[in-house]
Amino acid sequence: MGPRGGDELNLILLGKNYGWPVISYGIEYSGQPIRGALTAKEGMEQPVYYWDPVLASSGMAFYTDSKIPEWENNLFIAGLRSQHIARLVLDGERVIGEERLLASEGQRFRDVAAGMDGALYAVTDEGRLYRIGGLNE
Repeated sequence: MGPRGGDELNLILLGKNYGWPVISYGIEYSGQPIRGALTAKEGMEQPVYYWDPVLASSGMAFYTDSKIPEWENNLFIAGLRSQHIARLVLDGERVIGEERLLASEGQRFRDVAAGMDGALYAVTDEGRLYRIGGLNE
């Protein structure tokens, strides 16, 4: 977590520079641009995906189970400020879609994990536990 907005998903590779704090898609919490900040600079990697407005990511799970085929090899990220679980549909190293799960709940999601039963589980700051998917088994 850094500035307001611009939360990133990066594919971390040895020897690469991901730019923080030199490059960012965020702004200061006051709403003003970050002084001297850039969104790109030679020799620094761009994120695979970024959120604006902020996601405030807190937990992440990669779904590998085949019990929910449309979720296989998708990435799920818990959002605190965004108050949803972000499902990222991947094509290799690219994000080709995003679905927002449980947004209507109005909860700060702290963590998400894949269960042994093929469902996803998410927990909130208030201690609520959600079972997502895999309900018809």
